[in-house]
Amino acid sequence: PPRSTLFPYTTLFRSNEYKSYLSFTMEALHDAGSYLLGIPYFPVFHTVHCFATSASLRSQKGAVELAHKHPLASLAGNLIIVNAGGILTNLALGRPPLTPFGNVTNVLTAVFFWWLVYFSPQDWMFKLYKIKPLQYTMTMIRETRRCRKILDMFKLALQVFPDKWIILVIVGALGGCSGKFLQTTEESLRLKSAEISAPAFLRITFVTKASFVISSVYTAIHFKLLPITMEAALVVVSTCLVTVNLAMVLAGLPDPFHPIARATWKVVSCAGVSPSCDTPGNHGDSGDKKKD
Repeated sequence: PPRSTLFPYTTLFRSNEYKSYLSFTMEALHDAGSYLLGIPYFPVFHTVHCFATSASLRSQKGAVELAHKHPLASLAGNLIIVNAGGILTNLALGRPPLTPFGNVTNVLTAVFFWWLVYFSPQDWMFKLYKIKPLQYTMTMIRETRRCRKILDMFKLALQVFPDKWIILVIVGALGGCSGKFLQTTEESLRLKSAEISAPAFLRITFVTKASFVISSVYTAIHFKLLPITMEAALVVVSTCLVTVNLAMVLAGLPDPFHPIARATWKVVSCAGVSPSCDTPGNHGDSGDKKKD
């Protein structure tokens, strides 16, 4: 038969094949997300979070001196950063901010890893953290935890504000980037006032931007603007966040959000906000590769 006679049938076959493949992919992503949500935070996620947070804080200026001179102050700052997501989320939802400290297992785990990182014999725990393959592995686990934490805080906000999309986005994002918002509190314990960095809302890092984007994705799914389940989205955003973070660390890639920020600033400045139409300085961009 002529080629034109076969065209509708081949198109129909390919269309059905594409739909079948897409359906299979979505089901696989949904199952993977459901499995991921079924993994308890303790021991894997929380243990890695406490270890990486303590080691990251110890790398900061004045952290070791504070831990040896004022261990309780150092421990307090460490616990604040470890539980930052729960503290700020509960505050935003009108709940007791100290609720995260009610989990004795989580608190003792954070205290234990703080002690190991600062006071282990021969400093072996901090040396262990510096092993690159281990850091990359922990990065994958931490960023997966971050995406799941954003989803959990988003679901918690749904119980209070089911139809307020702006609040849902903000509360969900706080679950992923609260450590940066409370960093100035921790820095006030170990640095002079002149050395304390600007608050997170003045130097927005990559992790903060990514947290708001991921929370916006969950919000769009809730309002049925995206044809995907929350479980499938969790796998997709986790994969993207892990990939981008590793690319920034291994290949030295810049913040992928920076071109968007520059373009936005050019539009705003050329519209009359700034007569020179200059792009803003890279205030805080150097910290984009640091993890919350």
